Amino acid sequence: MAAYGEHPDPGRTPVLDALAAEGVLFRHAWTNPVCSATRASILTGRYAFRTGIGSFLGYQDFTDLRDDELSLADILPAGYATAAVGKWHLASVHDDPARHPLRLGFDHHRGSLTNFPDHDPTAYFSWPKNVDGVVGPCSTYATTDTVDEALALIAQFGAPPEPRPWFLWVAFNAPHKPYHAPPAHLHSYDLPPLGSDDPLYMRALTEAMDTEIGRLLTGLDPAVRANTLIVFVGDNGTAQSATTAPFVPAHAKGSTYEGGVNVPLIIAGPGVVAGGECTALVNTTDLFATVAGFVGVPSPAEDSVSLAPYLADPSAAPLRAWVYTEWFQPDLAELASTHRRAVRDARFKLRRGDTLTTVQYEQLFDLAVDPFEQHDLLRAGNLGPAALAARDQLRAVLASLYRTTLVPDLDLIAVLPTDAVGGFSLDHAWPPGLPAGLALYFQAWPLDATAPEGVSASNALLAVTP
Repeated sequence: MAAYGEHPDPGRTPVLDALAAEGVLFRHAWTNPVCSATRASILTGRYAFRTGIGSFLGYQDFTDLRDDELSLADILPAGYATAAVGKWHLASVHDDPARHPLRLGFDHHRGSLTNFPDHDPTAYFSWPKNVDGVVGPCSTYATTDTVDEALALIAQFGAPPEPRPWFLWVAFNAPHKPYHAPPAHLHSYDLPPLGSDDPLYMRALTEAMDTEIGRLLTGLDPAVRANTLIVFVGDNGTAQSATTAPFVPAHAKGSTYEGGVNVPLIIAGPGVVAGGECTALVNTTDLFATVAGFVGVPSPAEDSVSLAPYLADPSAAPLRAWVYTEWFQPDLAELASTHRRAVRDARFKLRRGDTLTTVQYEQLFDLAVDPFEQHDLLRAGNLGPAALAARDQLRAVLASLYRTTLVPDLDLIAVLPTDAVGGFSLDHAWPPGLPAGLALYFQAWPLDATAPEGVSASNALLAVTP
């Protein structure tokens, strides 16, 4: 994006660049390295280890954003109309996914439930569309359909005799793969033949999204737009195949390097200073408290800090001393066999990778002089006093946020015989010395010839140390 001035050859995003000039641009906004985890964090204001969504949800995943999570749609004042349009990607295919957005508090969902197949260039033009719990085929270009539905719902919510205030979650599939040529009137690129991962395709998809965002914003009645808080945010960094110099492809989407987690965030609307730039550390979890404050309700989300002070004064005193991100698989952090985490303060950044038993790696970077994270201070062994103090402080932050405790002599996976009616017992005492409040999740997978793929699944069972 030209508005950020970080790339010598930026993409063509005139609408978003104009939105940045109209509001506040955040330069150090952190998110998760992949989409589903970020979407869950925005909707709940909670870190991934709390929601259990640490990666993107695949087609066969059993995990989803739990129905008992308190979402942004749940906390809005009485009388608000709510809708989610476009990509959802927070539902398990095994638990009525088409109604999952409605169970999370939205009055409507109209769009795709997940990503489109990466290698099908026709997928944006022919895709399964969910309309309030009913899925059917759609042949409207997905980016266009998202804006069509947004405008239709806004008109519906504002119609007499009782116009209603509204909250709209507009989630574009674009510019996610599959690469393809968008309709010609939406972009201005001369694209190469399909079959390559040419970064121009990502730029064309982004420009098409920008064009349709322009149609959405100009479609608002001027009086309505003047009373609407508009938030634009990325849900992860740019894909490796679309990352070009000076940025590093290996440090892009999916990683906890800056290229994977530092995303565009622009906010404009009533009470927001025009043309502001904020260099404070912020997290996408903070959008929960920001929206809550805008509509006048308290925010119960423990990991969310309202950005309202920055909207009035982008140079306001920092509200966070650090920001945090993570990626883990499988979902449910307590059982994650791979866990990548990162935390940074105003200058230094600590990256760590864990398995269930060991720390795989730890890196420390001085982002003030090394923004592309090329020089690991821990590997070089040249820690000055400031770097040494930052390392210890950032390690303490990680320890305070989430700690994996291995329980000796308790297998994470056990095969248990059942009695004649299918019952079984798991008899085990807590080892001595465990801290109070340690949570362990269990799940049973009974062999069941009548179930899909020959197994059934129990609900998650939770045990907590006294």
